[in-house]
Amino acid sequence: FYPQGSARQYNAILASGNRVKLLQQVTTPTLVIHGADDPVVPVEAGRDTASLVPGARLEVVPGMGHDLPRPLLPRLAELIAGHARAAN
Repeated sequence: FYPQGSARQYNAILASGNRVKLLQQVTTPTLVIHGADDPVVPVEAGRDTASLVPGARLEVVPGMGHDLPRPLLPRLAELIAGHARAAN
């Protein structure tokens, strides 16, 4: 738990500006992984990101917040490895 980190991350998000046009130009196979219980960035933001990247796949992980909890690491590794295997 590091409250200062959350504030810095939020400020970085605000400072980065609108990314819609850039996301729409992504041509790389894209997997968006988002925690269903993320208290910092709502799951709707992950859905929005996936909808903006052509052909992106969204995986919402139940029980995951804005962190990488050790018990979910095998599931996350499985998602990433599967995505990498499917790439041409």
